[in-house]
Amino acid sequence: MASDFPLYIDLRSNNCTVFGGGRSAASRVSTLLAFGAKVTVISPELCEELRRLDESGKIRYIPRRYYRGDCTSSYLCVAATGNDAVNIAISDECKAKAIAVNVVSPAAFGTFRFPAVIVEKEITISLSGGADEATLDLMRAEIARRIPEIYAEVQRRREALPTGE
Repeated sequence: MASDFPLYIDLRSNNCTVFGGGRSAASRVSTLLAFGAKVTVISPELCEELRRLDESGKIRYIPRRYYRGDCTSSYLCVAATGNDAVNIAISDECKAKAIAVNVVSPAAFGTFRFPAVIVEKEITISLSGGADEATLDLMRAEIARRIPEIYAEVQRRREALPTGE
């Protein structure tokens, strides 16, 4: 079976809607914000991290449950409500409207996976695959720790290349 195709998209100033107010939603919101997305969170309740983002004006918060039609103006959506039936309904709406959707559970209903991301020195590295989220996060942390060493080695190799004169 073929692996998923990695696709990098520009989220700057694009509307992204996250359904759910827990830790999974907060993790995805943080990543979306880091890439310049305008994020709306729709959830009856928010975890502390999302509450802080709301209070600081970094997200738009709508304190209620999902209603059909909430995805209409979204560039992409995340279904992280903690309720599989609601997440599937969000997925169905997004697919009908050709909107990319990440579904936390059941993940197979999403159209894309949310990768573990590293951004360092204007280079973006993403990890995704069959491993669970905790394993991917540990891999991300280890790779991020090694980036300065790898970057220094690449710079040394570049400097050793002939200049073309």
